[in-house]
Amino acid sequence: MSDPLDEPWYGQALRWLAQRAYGERELAERLLRAGADADCVERVLTRCRALGYLNDWEFVRARIRVRRARGWGEVRIRAELRSLGVDAELMVELLDQVDEEQPDPVERARAVLNKRFGAEWNREDFRERGRRYAFLARRGFEADVIAAALA
Repeated sequence: MSDPLDEPWYGQALRWLAQRAYGERELAERLLRAGADADCVERVLTRCRALGYLNDWEFVRARIRVRRARGWGEVRIRAELRSLGVDAELMVELLDQVDEEQPDPVERARAVLNKRFGAEWNREDFRERGRRYAFLARRGFEADVIAAALA
């Protein structure tokens, strides 16, 4: 077995990790697509984990915070994390943890609406209500949260 520091893929992985955080599965898939073999990828991931460069817990926590700051709802965040191969238990744990740090989802939805459309609107206008509902649904907010935010 060769030393990971001798692997050209290790250097590539470090360059990618210097640009942004990656989850283990996402980094492994990127290395494989670039042409690395499976044994090499495992050695690189092991070395990155041992040095603390690769930490799924920190990656997921940071991703949730960034997505929430951009006005994403929980449904959309969960979908993205699933597509990145994040462990379901880890996802639930960190979503609950971040929920404790940030305001409730209805307030987040209202803030997103106010930023996009402004605070004043005619609540009797069904077309405008539909636009706002669709906007929040595309952002990944749940139906009950959207209904409460529009009330």
